[in-house]
Amino acid sequence: MNWPSHRMLLRLATLALPLLGLGGAWAIAHSRAQQGTEWEVPVAGVDPRDLLRGHYIVYRYRWPGLPEGTAPGTTRELCLAGTPPRIDAVTPVDGSCAHPVREPGPGRGLSTGRLYIPQDKAPGLERQLADPSLQGVLRMRVRADGQITPLALEFRPRPEPVPRD
Repeated sequence: MNWPSHRMLLRLATLALPLLGLGGAWAIAHSRAQQGTEWEVPVAGVDPRDLLRGHYIVYRYRWPGLPEGTAPGTTRELCLAGTPPRIDAVTPVDGSCAHPVREPGPGRGLSTGRLYIPQDKAPGLERQLADPSLQGVLRMRVRADGQITPLALEFRPRPEPVPRD
C-alpha cells in the first residue's frame, strides 16, 4: 500500500486551510445574525415610481413617537421603548438604553432601509405598498450592539387615526 507523501499531505492542508477559515467565518457571521430581539416598525415606500431596485425593496422607517414625516435627523443611534415586538416610542440615545438601534453604516442613517425580496414577490409588494388602506410593517432583529437585520415585510390594515380634541 502506498501512503501519500509528506508533500501531498502539505498540499492538501494548504488547500483545506482557507476553506476551513471561510467556513468558520461564515458560521460566526450566521450565528451573530441569528442573535437579538425581534421588533416591528411601520414603514412606507420611498418613491411610488421606484419602489423596487433590483431584488431589494427600499422603505422609509416610521419610527413610533417621532412626529409624522420626521426623520431621526443626524442621530446615529435611537433607543427603542416597548415590549418586543411592539415599539411604543423611540428617542435619541441619551445615556443608557436597554434596546439601542444604530445606523447600519456611515452616512446611511436611520431614516431608510432596504430588504432583499424574491423577484416573484416584487409585483405583489408593489401593489400592497401603493394601497393606502394597508400599513407596511418591517419585522427586524436587533442585536445587543444595536445592529439591525431586516427579516420580513408584512402588511396590515392601516389603523384609524386617533381623533385629537
